Amino acid sequence: MFPRLICLILTLASATVSSTGQSVVKLEGDSVTLDLQRPAETGIKRIIWSFNLNTDIVTYYSNYKLKTEDEFKDKVYFNSRTFSLLVKNLRKSDSGIYRAEGPGGWVLAEYRLRVLEPVEAPVLTLVTYWSTGDSCHVTVNCTGGDRSLMSSCDNTSCSPEGGASTDSTLSMSVRDDIISCNHSNPFSWKSQTIEINHAVGSSAGFSPSLLKAALISVLLLIMASAVIAVHIREKQIIS
Repeated sequence: MFPRLICLILTLASATVSSTGQSVVKLEGDSVTLDLQRPAETGIKRIIWSFNLNTDIVTYYSNYKLKTEDEFKDKVYFNSRTFSLLVKNLRKSDSGIYRAEGPGGWVLAEYRLRVLEPVEAPVLTLVTYWSTGDSCHVTVNCTGGDRSLMSSCDNTSCSPEGGASTDSTLSMSVRDDIISCNHSNPFSWKSQTIEINHAVGSSAGFSPSLLKAALISVLLLIMASAVIAVHIREKQIIS
């Protein structure tokens, strides 16, 4: 008697408490098949697949009657043999919670779907540069999607090397004096590169050594102008 009571309590609990949900990540334009995670009872009378816990997608009855909600008719396919749900031509708006329930709210499957867009090509911009001996140092800004990463690089490494957002990751690396900015997610990857020596030689970015030379040139010009002005004034006084 007592063991049967415990079994009944556990059964009722599992029927009303949702699982944490299996995480699924897909790329836009793909399709995904959501299978039952628990075996359906023989002769089950009804299965409902829902979206975000409040919108029914399909309702299947044991007499092979299937009701697909109008907004999902061109979006999903329900397999009446396996009770799985195929979601087609995924868009970011399809991200959310998909749940299959049997009679009495018995949770047969739950998925947390996240749909990602292909990443955009990053933009790598030289901000500043300077040289110390045989080593070149640059500050670059890498922008990809809604993220931006400012990094200081030399001939061997960059710092910081990267950062992540919800949907994508930006990372910086150096190899053979070439700086790479990489923008990626689990399904796509794009990059842009810049050669350190070429950037230093051709960029109009800020250079402390060039600034020092420019300041010296300006000071010499001012001093020469002052000497010439004094000389002209002396001539005017004499005449």
